[in-house]
Amino acid sequence: MIRNNPLSGIYTEPFERMRKFEYIIPLIYFLLLIIGVFAVRTATYGEYIEDNYYKQIIFSTLGIIVFFTAYFLKESFLKRIIGYLYSFTIFLLIYVLVFERARYGARRWIRVGPVGIQPSHLFLIFTLIIFAKYLAEKNKKAYYILSLTTLLGLGLIFKQPDLGMTLFTFGLWFMLTYVSGEHEKTWKTSMFLMLFSSPFAFYFMKDYQKARIIGFLFPEKNAAGVAYNTLQAMRAIGSGGFFGKGYLNGFMNLSDFVPEDHNDFIISVIGEEFGFLGITVIILLYGILIYRMYIYAQKTSRRFWKYIYFGTSLIIFFHVFENIGMNLGIMPVTGVPLPLISYGGSQIIIFSFLLGLVTKGIATTESYAEENYIDDETNFKGEMN
Repeated sequence: MIRNNPLSGIYTEPFERMRKFEYIIPLIYFLLLIIGVFAVRTATYGEYIEDNYYKQIIFSTLGIIVFFTAYFLKESFLKRIIGYLYSFTIFLLIYVLVFERARYGARRWIRVGPVGIQPSHLFLIFTLIIFAKYLAEKNKKAYYILSLTTLLGLGLIFKQPDLGMTLFTFGLWFMLTYVSGEHEKTWKTSMFLMLFSSPFAFYFMKDYQKARIIGFLFPEKNAAGVAYNTLQAMRAIGSGGFFGKGYLNGFMNLSDFVPEDHNDFIISVIGEEFGFLGITVIILLYGILIYRMYIYAQKTSRRFWKYIYFGTSLIIFFHVFENIGMNLGIMPVTGVPLPLISYGGSQIIIFSFLLGLVTKGIATTESYAEENYIDDETNFKGEMN
């Protein structure tokens, strides 16, 4: 029985949640945070941005708080507020285009004192949660309305411009629609339109986006230009060999030969100092994380959590594949961070929330939830009503 307390409508009792706790996902989460702190430390060692190391510790601490906040949130409360959060994020996307100053040719960030908030990241996770809610309820009217507002959000993100996040959010919407099995005509039509319009998309890109794609296709002709970062990252990774040069011993990293090595190209730091073995360990950690969520998505009978597990695994896969891919020269540079490892509070908080939510869902649906649910999408007896 749930004890009567002031937070009973928001948080679920810790002891009930602990009846079955998924340990592997939180363990990998904490390992990635620790790796990120040490990687940022060596990436900024002796540089004017060395204080980013201490900021990363603060970001990671905030991330842990967010993780457990998401873990103890009630599903019913989350479903009640997600519509407001989603709508507010649309407002933030408009706000950032109208009122924020451009930085490096893009309007992506809202500054709140020393903290930077990236609305497109918030839009990505709130899109996942709200579609999980209405796809689980098989509410077709809400689905089509949300699809239109998501299209608006995609347009606003593309306008910033942020091509990577535009493609990620579209890919998330597309895959959620596909796996739902309820909107076959929608995803087939979307695929056709995407393939048909792809040749024309290049025309609408910003000059720097075109340059990145050209640099990706012809890196040897742009070695001193747009392909410079990728080529330097590849050299740093290659110089690390199999075992690497050791922590704080990466010459290219410490000599600042790899731009943005604390952020977009942080895997090059790991590759130089810990070699192929270090990168393999990182990929294995992400692989286990994604695989665990995929397995739970297959196992659970709750449609809402099925979409949450699947969507979160997809978001992490998108980020990892693109980030490591652009460091290895197999993907164009898009400014996508490596989850929980790259420097930055925004991405740490977002992935902390998602993984906290996933861990909560597993503990809920795989323990006492199975005994207390009436059917696939009805509420908990007592707690969820």
